[in-house]
Amino acid sequence: TELTVLEMLSSEGPKTAPEIKERIKLSREHTARLMKKLYEEGYLERDTNKIPFKYRIKKEMEKILKKAES
Repeated sequence: TELTVLEMLSSEGPKTAPEIKERIKLSREHTARLMKKLYEEGYLERDTNKIPFKYRIKKEMEKILKKAES
């Protein structure tokens, strides 16, 4: 699931937790925990200027994902 979220954010750009929830078909609570975990582990950046927060993949992680895909 984590990899699915990272790949989605890499290819489609920033998304809110509700948008991600709709795509991965998990509960709101599960999605919130997942996004918090990915953020705290340093995979994502979070735009806190608006609520709901928008998450985007960090540039370093995007490079690693693209390398792994090729």
